[in-house]
Amino acid sequence: MSAESIARSLAFINWVVLVGLAVGSLAALLLITHRAEATRGYRGFTVFAAGGWAFLAWLADGALPSPDAAAPIHAAGAQIDALRRLLLVLVASLATLWMLRIARGSDGRRVGTFTVVTGIAVLIVGAVGWAPTPLIAVALLTQLLILSAVTGGAFAAMILAHWYLVTPKLPEAPLLLLSRALGIGIAVQGTLFLIWQLLGLGGLGSGWDFFAILRLTIGLIFPALLTYAGWRTAKARSMESATGLLYIDLGAVATGTILASGLFFGAGIFV
Repeated sequence: MSAESIARSLAFINWVVLVGLAVGSLAALLLITHRAEATRGYRGFTVFAAGGWAFLAWLADGALPSPDAAAPIHAAGAQIDALRRLLLVLVASLATLWMLRIARGSDGRRVGTFTVVTGIAVLIVGAVGWAPTPLIAVALLTQLLILSAVTGGAFAAMILAHWYLVTPKLPEAPLLLLSRALGIGIAVQGTLFLIWQLLGLGGLGSGWDFFAILRLTIGLIFPALLTYAGWRTAKARSMESATGLLYIDLGAVATGTILASGLFFGAGIFV
């Protein structure tokens, strides 16, 4: 892969991280809205941050380069690009509306559901527009969905853990819920890592083994251990320890997301 191809893939990596933070944290907050109680301040701040991530993703989307002939993805076309960017604007706008509903005392679950669905639509349009074949489109959409769920979920969990430091009486149920959901998401990623290998789409044996192993160890096994440790410490109400663990967890998850998206957009490999 040429240096120019690597440089071009960086913009798409940035897009995946930003969209993942936005869509995943919105989905995590919607889960809490339906399944547990959290303070209005936490919910409002998380939605505000997610809207900011969506706005940054929209800015990043406008700077995406056209894939060259050697790239594993195709140019989506002007109409698909415009639709993807419009949906990102809608996510940011709906997140703002959700935040205002929360500020007025409502949980905003209806607008929240619509916001998350719009975010998923962004991923669908991206996968369909960039994938060269229907099979790759399905695989890429699956990858983008789980990357978003885990990346944004790790961000939402880290922010929630930090909230306990200023709200000590907050019950531990919301953090336990997010920790379990994050653990399930990482387990799904590990399963997909094996599935991609079985389908011949994975990185092991492709010449990119070093980066595939980094993805497995730093981006999957390490976050799994940190998430479990964070869940155990949260269950014991050792919230300072849980916060520190989830800070590191977010860094490890983000590293795994960068590796996974870089291997696909740079070399067409799923990990």
